[in-house]
Amino acid sequence: MLVAQLTDDSLRVMKRALLTQCDAASAQLTEAMARGLGYRTQAALKADLKQSAHARYILFDEAGFRRRLDELGGSVSVSEIALPPLDHAARYVEGLFNNPDLDILELRPMTVRFRLSGIDIEVRIDLEDVGGGNVRFHRSHAIHTPVQIGPYYPGRDWDDDPAYAMHRAIESLASYHQQALRAGHKPSPQWLV
Repeated sequence: MLVAQLTDDSLRVMKRALLTQCDAASAQLTEAMARGLGYRTQAALKADLKQSAHARYILFDEAGFRRRLDELGGSVSVSEIALPPLDHAARYVEGLFNNPDLDILELRPMTVRFRLSGIDIEVRIDLEDVGGGNVRFHRSHAIHTPVQIGPYYPGRDWDDDPAYAMHRAIESLASYHQQALRAGHKPSPQWLV
């Protein structure tokens, strides 16, 4: 799965990378990129970028990108598209989108909303800058599966690395969920406290 970050800077870098992989004019490429990013047009993408206070990460729809580029008269010259790698601060992002036990609804550097597989409850995690280079995470739910004695509340809810703090906050829920599934338990909304 290809993951992209929606910022003006990351989109410029993405466009430069795609220009080397496609036979298309600049305008064709920007319209096809917008489609690959889930927007009907480049204008809709730009309007959303203006309204968004913080960048977000999304899955790039390679098939949609290819179809739109083909409609506009361009073509892709490689069998697999390669997007530029995400920066170090986003090093866990692709793993989150690739985790079959997570349904990512929204992912931003300081906020994530997701569902655990088989449970139709939205979980939200927010990071808060607490000064001194540290961030604290706040989870909307704790988890209490049949394989646990009680609900799990992390003993340490802060870190000096926002990406790692977010990773820990999500993993503190997902790992118990995965353990319960491996033990043969059926997911239940009651697992989220």
